[in-house]
Formats: sequence, C-alpha cells, structure tokens
Amino acid sequence: MTTTTTTTTTIYVATSPVTYPSLPLPAREPSPPRYDRPEAIYARYKASREAWYATLPPRSRRNDKAYRKAKGLPARYPKASVEYALDWKRMGRQCDLGIGKGKRDWIQEEINAYLDFEKTEEEHVNLEEQIRLEEGYYQGRNGIQDCINDSVLYGQVRQAYFDNWNPYM
Repeated sequence: MTTTTTTTTTIYVATSPVTYPSLPLPAREPSPPRYDRPEAIYARYKASREAWYATLPPRSRRNDKAYRKAKGLPARYPKASVEYALDWKRMGRQCDLGIGKGKRDWIQEEINAYLDFEKTEEEHVNLEEQIRLEEGYYQGRNGIQDCINDSVLYGQVRQAYFDNWNPYM
C-alpha cells in the first residue's frame, strides 16, 4: 500500500480586464532663468537700454556706445576680462540655444553686459562685507554653516530682487 500526497499551489492575480489610459501630465511652465545667468543679464541690459532710448529726444544717437558712455560703463574690457567671462565656470565659450537648436558664440554686447553685471555685483558684495565688518556681524557666528546659510539667503534675495526688477521705473 502506497500513499501519495500532492500539493497544489494556485496564485490568483486580480487585475481588471479593462485598462484606463493615464491622464497626461500638465505642462510645466519653464522657470525663469536665474538672475545671474548670462541670458537673464543680457535681457535686463537690453531692457534698461531701451528704457534709456525712450528718454532721448528724437534724432539723437541711439546706439550701444552712446548708452555705455551715458551710464559710465567702459567702452571696452581688457582681453583678460573677456577670457575670464568666457571661462566654463562663468558664461562658457558658447551660448546654448536650447534642445536641438545648437550653440552659437557670444556677441561682444552680451560679454560686456555680463562683465558689467559681475563688476556691479562685486561692488555690492564688497559694500555689504564692509558694512558687516563695521557692525561686528561676524562676532559670535558659528563657523562655515552660518556663512553657507548667509550665501543661500543672499542668492534668494537677489533672485527675488531681479524677478521684480523693472527698467522702466
């Protein structure tokens, strides 16, 4: 007499026979470029120049050279400054036109606008640093993390400032 035991395991998978298409994701609006990106800097430069042009009487010279002279900006920058601006950590050698559109070289006006911005930002930072040193801001501060937090806050404040910037005011 032989006894045989058989065990059967059945796995039931519950799925709906009808599948529903997933809803399309809403289109994300592109975020505005950071305030310190060359494209944003040049756009503000052009807007400021156009606002200046609007204040001029008819038939007056309306070119970049006249604008730079009126604003007290240098007509040219040294070659070393231009090379600094075209460094990969700054502007980069070429302007990216977007996905599938390629790249192009920066024009001199864009490079000048970037260097103007860098100069004014450097002056702004130096002034803020001088004020902090005079006020004794760094006494009792807790190391590098406080400096990092200050830098992050500074970046957020500058971004908010340039997001609300209006050249026509």
